[in-house]
Amino acid sequence: MKLPRRPWTPIPAFLFCLSVCIPAHAWSSGGTGPDGDVAHGAGSAAMQMVSIPGPLRSFMRMAGISQEATPEEMLPLLARNVSLHGYQVGSETEYLVLLRRYVQFAQDLRQLADAQNAIHADNCEQAAKLVEVLGYQFDPACGEKNAYLVTANAERAFLAIDSGFPITGLEDALQKHTPFAYSFPATQVPVLFRSQDWTSASIWRHKGDMTLVDVMLHDQELDRLYWALSKNDEETRLVLRQSRGLKSLLPLAPALEFYGSQVSVRAGRVAVPGGPDAEKGWEELVGASPNSPGEFIEHMCARDHGWLAAYFDALSRVSREQQVHLTSGSRLKQLYDVYRRAGNGFSATRGVFPRNADLLVLFNRMQWQPDGSPYIPGSLNEWKEILSQNYSPKLVRDWVRDARSWDSPEQLLMSLVASSCFTSDDSPLQIYLTLSAIDHARGPEGRLSEATVRLLAARFAEFHSWYLVFSEFPALNDTSVTQFLNAAESVSGISSPAMRSNAMGALQGNIGLWEILARQQQIPEAKMNVSWQGVVQPFVGVSASVPLFEATRASLRSTLGAASGEANLSQDQIIELLAGPAQQSFAGRRTHDEIAQRIRSVLDDQRLVSLDTLFGLYDGLDQMAHGSGEKDPLIPLAASLREFEM
Repeated sequence: MKLPRRPWTPIPAFLFCLSVCIPAHAWSSGGTGPDGDVAHGAGSAAMQMVSIPGPLRSFMRMAGISQEATPEEMLPLLARNVSLHGYQVGSETEYLVLLRRYVQFAQDLRQLADAQNAIHADNCEQAAKLVEVLGYQFDPACGEKNAYLVTANAERAFLAIDSGFPITGLEDALQKHTPFAYSFPATQVPVLFRSQDWTSASIWRHKGDMTLVDVMLHDQELDRLYWALSKNDEETRLVLRQSRGLKSLLPLAPALEFYGSQVSVRAGRVAVPGGPDAEKGWEELVGASPNSPGEFIEHMCARDHGWLAAYFDALSRVSREQQVHLTSGSRLKQLYDVYRRAGNGFSATRGVFPRNADLLVLFNRMQWQPDGSPYIPGSLNEWKEILSQNYSPKLVRDWVRDARSWDSPEQLLMSLVASSCFTSDDSPLQIYLTLSAIDHARGPEGRLSEATVRLLAARFAEFHSWYLVFSEFPALNDTSVTQFLNAAESVSGISSPAMRSNAMGALQGNIGLWEILARQQQIPEAKMNVSWQGVVQPFVGVSASVPLFEATRASLRSTLGAASGEANLSQDQIIELLAGPAQQSFAGRRTHDEIAQRIRSVLDDQRLVSLDTLFGLYDGLDQMAHGSGEKDPLIPLAASLREFEM
């Protein structure tokens, strides 16, 4: 058999990483009703089954759906994949084109199956149509000696092979004049509501019979709506369907997909963030009462280009305690007003990802004073200065400049909410979240001083990736923070690129060793500040090779002295230290030895010069420079260094 040349097809990245889970919504299998409906139970809608052409596993493979997905998850995942991966900048992708071809291919094969869902080819006459559908032809004619299948239609032949059809088995059976049979059943999977509800709501029209799967492969908005409703509970879905109808929900599909999963209808009313006490505020924001769930959800999703739905979604995902704080009094409407203004001119439903991720993080991590006001690291004056800097969004800078009585933590909270609409690694929101995390870890008695807050904010763009260490080790005080920033700034200011790289590597390496030993609790909390300052302080003002070597060694000694009580350790002793505290049990000692041996193996594989050689050679040369010491013991050490250089 001559195999077809595979058409050029880019491999979608999602095929390698799809492991999508959707909420379980009490799919049930009751009695079977008319037209294939499956009764759910008292008070619930009937579940209809829809047919997918061909074996389920083949369809899942071609659609990029995880093989672990259940039949109940099939259509939601198909809708998600088609809407997300089937279109790019308004054009259909190769994934969607290939999937449509497979569905048509499977439908053509299904027409050849008998009542038992089997495709037969017992002779050349029966095989003629099958071979044509598969995209092959005989050469020479079927029945003649040495007849083989060759490609007639490259696209069909590729689909036949990629879908797993046994081409070689068919060819072998026809050559040997033996019967060929292949099971090719249609798979029944559940559908939300009824197929007719979806096909009639779609704007896509096609001559002849039109199945739900066909519609899903041609209507992106319907796919988004199907995927969105599959993430809601059954009561919410039924309310939306009965009150608005699927066709009227199609324009709201993007907002429902991004922000509708947290919408919940209970006993005929929408459960709003903040509970019953916040219902009046939500009614004023949305323009509809939560007691009219269909109208409420429609207004919320349609208002302000999706920003109100994004705001509702973020509040719905935080704890009940946070919801009470954020919806109390006039705060609910004030925060949304600034959030809406910050998003003006943009749509919260465009793109691939939701736009409220930063707002959700802010609401989730927000800390509060005993009087219910937002907590501020440092002072309000410091934050007025931070928010006035050029790295703040213009809207935030204008807000601070124009607010004459900007003297309340509420204004800071509103500014941070506005800042959440602008993605940046060094925005005021990121500064606030980082400094709040440091302060939260320290506790009330060790809050950051105003000067430290000012310094951390000023250096945030350069060194914020290092700030996590201060929240991980809250025992590090303001002096330790200041000395680290001074050392980091000093190293970053070295003019020579090679010297700057060496200094950065040495500083980072010694800090990394300190973190390892601190995490293993080998550096006592009482010695953390002294040892940390001893690690970073030697690098201040370093600008030449010899001072850098001495600074690196002094920095390392500070860590070793705090962890073991002895600053001058051999490399083997340092490895034993890094492998963890001494263990008393046999299993503990064995694990410790295995870790130490793995560290030694890595160092041996990299053929690095040992610390013993470097420090021994340096000390010997220093003694000779001062008129003492002998050169003979240094020759083997120098030879080791020369071998490493080669």
